[in-house]
Amino acid sequence: TGEVACFGVNQYEAFLKAMIAAGFKLPTKNILIAIGPAQQKIEFIQYARMLADMGYQIYATKNTHELLKAQGGLESCIMVYKPHVKREPNVLTMLKTGKLDLVINVPDSMDSQALSDGFTMRRAAVDSGTSLLVDVKTAILVVMSLQRKHTREKSNRNFWSFNSWQEYTEPREAMSSSMGRD
Repeated sequence: TGEVACFGVNQYEAFLKAMIAAGFKLPTKNILIAIGPAQQKIEFIQYARMLADMGYQIYATKNTHELLKAQGGLESCIMVYKPHVKREPNVLTMLKTGKLDLVINVPDSMDSQALSDGFTMRRAAVDSGTSLLVDVKTAILVVMSLQRKHTREKSNRNFWSFNSWQEYTEPREAMSSSMGRD
């Protein structure tokens, strides 16, 4: 069913390794954010800012774009049109031409137009091979992990560790036995 477990020196490294092992491609430049539920939009503002601070170009659909600019101060955020709006820049065109590296599309259980737009957007992301996140908690953990990776690499420190299983587990076993645990 696609479960992947990976080791890392911290949860961020292990999580990104597992995501990559499951076929997720780390974004390099352009990220689309389209979050339906208002509370989750607000919750994600600080993480959208983190992405922008790391150098990613943020694109967003109309309502998400307005919130990110007004409450998040993300002036560099570019608005894109939803699939049913036949204007450019349109999310479908961007996906078909490979201009997006990651789509964060958290669905809302609103009207049928919102559902069909969201479905069309997610389907286009999958069809174009663009990484897709549909859960705000997962999106937040991805951003936090990318932030940790970015910070370490910016200070010329390695983010990725390549150790044997024993190297990840033995320190814990040694600690447990020194505390009188088996």
